[in-house]
Amino acid sequence: MTNTILGLTCISEELKEKDKAKYSFKTMTRKRFNDLCNTIGRNEALSQLSERILHNVVVTQYIINHCARTNIRHYRLSSSLFPLLTDQTLEISLEELPNYASIKQELRQAGLIAQTLRISIGSHPDQFNVLASKNLDAVDRTITELNFQASVLDMLGLPQDH
Repeated sequence: MTNTILGLTCISEELKEKDKAKYSFKTMTRKRFNDLCNTIGRNEALSQLSERILHNVVVTQYIINHCARTNIRHYRLSSSLFPLLTDQTLEISLEELPNYASIKQELRQAGLIAQTLRISIGSHPDQFNVLASKNLDAVDRTITELNFQASVLDMLGLPQDH
């Protein structure tokens, strides 16, 4: 019998059943962000987006701990972790978010938790990322996304490769 290594992709339904509000990722659509910009201003829209991202990073910590408790040795980061940050039409940088320092600190903490508990972390681009596309704009967006995912692994303090 071989040792089977289990991995968890993005979200734990078991945790969500316990407390959906606490353990679910929060997202924001481009339309919602733009509507917020038009009604309450870009700074407040960035503040709401920042709160959601910080929440998502804390959820990631819970999930990594859950993986260790349930003998899951690998976790694939959710593509919902950082909504809108790689949408080039919105021109949002992580550094301009009001909670940037807290987000960065909590990401580093998530990385330390993963290292301590020996949970490997990976990521996977969404299906719309295509390096081999003939559409140069699609290739540029893909490169932006992949570079952002690599920077997240850097902020976690984890290697960008296996």
